[in-house]
Amino acid sequence: MKLLLCVFFCLSVPVIPYAEMDKHNGYINSLIFTPDGKNIISGSWDTTIRLWELSHHLETTVLDGHTLSVNDIVLSPTDEILASASWDRTIRLWNYKDGTELVQLRGHEDAVYGIDFSPDGKSLVSASWDYTLKIWDIETRRVAQTLRGHRANVMAVQYSPSGSTILSASYDGTIRKWDAVNGNMLSILKGHTNSVNDVSHIPNSSNAISASTDHTVRIWSLDGGKELAKLTSHRSFVTSVVVSSDGKYALSGDGKGNAILWDLSLLDAIYTLKAHEGAIWAVAFSPDKQNLVTGGADNIIRQWDFKTGKQILR
Repeated sequence: MKLLLCVFFCLSVPVIPYAEMDKHNGYINSLIFTPDGKNIISGSWDTTIRLWELSHHLETTVLDGHTLSVNDIVLSPTDEILASASWDRTIRLWNYKDGTELVQLRGHEDAVYGIDFSPDGKSLVSASWDYTLKIWDIETRRVAQTLRGHRANVMAVQYSPSGSTILSASYDGTIRKWDAVNGNMLSILKGHTNSVNDVSHIPNSSNAISASTDHTVRIWSLDGGKELAKLTSHRSFVTSVVVSSDGKYALSGDGKGNAILWDLSLLDAIYTLKAHEGAIWAVAFSPDKQNLVTGGADNIIRQWDFKTGKQILR
């Protein structure tokens, strides 16, 4: 009887395999967590933005409106607005919870590749392949300033935690620091020997970190404008870099599908994830720093345990 009951029970309960986050039909270009850490949002080459419930790796919402690749996404710090940047030369604002497109911002003459909201949510800065940055007034939805100085495609942009300055990274091999109020260029950080693909402020410091096609990740002093360290563990072009909320760790992805977790106090690699087939284009930390996510050219998003470096399967 026990055997029969076991057979009946085993046949009655469905076996659910783990779920990869694999609904995109193109490269994963950008990944961010929602503030509560329960969801992630992804932007893809397939022109869509998708919201995922992390506890089961389930897709819950699809935002479909861009006509070309979605290159970057960012959440407003003050409300439920999501901004997206695309090769279709537009920036779009969305209510990410209900999937409603709110407005399109037009003004760039080429692909928009990076965006960031100011800490107060009143402005948004965009980086474009037309070599410029633009600061947008969110209330009027108009360009407040255009920042010129880069000599090639601008790939990434970020406000400082105070909102007083802006960093940008470019194919011209430089990182530039700008005054966010008057738009003046304050300094040029030089050292990379190829295009700079990403840049990020390091919280609780006056430093920044960058990722480059020259296979390096570099640390910079923003006060002195000097290179502080060159991290050389990558064996391919470095596509992306993100810093944990406490400023202690960084995660970078490269062209061979490897992601490296760095200890920024020791300036050394903690471990390397063989995360994807093909290049990794997006990396992110959860707000509580317990999880990492990576997305790549294999069209898949994967979740990792921060402490062990093991993949989390749902």
